Amino acid sequence: MKTALGSLAWLAWGMMLVGYWAPWVEGDGAGLTFSGFDLVPFLVFFQRAGYGPLIRERLWAPLWGLSLALAILALSDSGKLPHIGRRLLWALAGLWSLATWPPYPELLNPLSIEGRGGFLGGLLTMFLVGTLPLWPAGWRRRLALALPWAMVGGVGPELVQIWRLWIQHLGLSPWIGWGLPLYGLGLALWALAWWRASS
Repeated sequence: MKTALGSLAWLAWGMMLVGYWAPWVEGDGAGLTFSGFDLVPFLVFFQRAGYGPLIRERLWAPLWGLSLALAILALSDSGKLPHIGRRLLWALAGLWSLATWPPYPELLNPLSIEGRGGFLGGLLTMFLVGTLPLWPAGWRRRLALALPWAMVGGVGPELVQIWRLWIQHLGLSPWIGWGLPLYGLGLALWALAWWRASS
C-alpha cells in the first residue's frame, strides 16, 4: 500500500476506533448513554424480557472488524513501521478479539446461551487474524474492501431494533450519539482507501 493511501487507512481505522467507544445512543440521562460496545450488555435486559427479535452480539461485529482491520494494516504497511512493530500489532489484533469472550467463571461454560455469541465470534476472528499472513495480498485487499459492508449489514438491522425497542418499551426517544456518525465516516474512509489501493 502506498504511503498516502496507508495514512488514509490508518486515519479511518482511528476514527472507527474512537467512534465505536464514543456514544452511539444517547438518552435523557447519563445512565442511558451507550457506546457501541456498551450496548451489548445493556440489551441483555431486553433479551431476558423476551423482546425481539434481537441478536445483540451483532453489535460486537465492529470490534471484530477493528481487530481484522488492524491485522490487515499491520501486514500491509510498507511505511515506517519496523517488521517487529508490524508483527506486534498483528499479535495485538488477535488478542483483541478476546474482549468479547465471557468473563471467568462464565468462560468455563463458553457455549452458554448468553456467552456463546461473543465466544464463537471472538474465536473466529482470532482464527482469521492468525491465518492472515498466509493469505495472498489480493485476498487481504478483498477482505479489507468487504469489511465496511459486513459491518453495516451486521449492525444496521440491530440498531433499527434498538430504536424500536427503546421507544416501545422504555417510552423514550433516543438520540444518535456523535460516536455513530464518526464510526460511519471511518468506515467510508476505510472503503475509499482500499478501493484506491486496489485500483
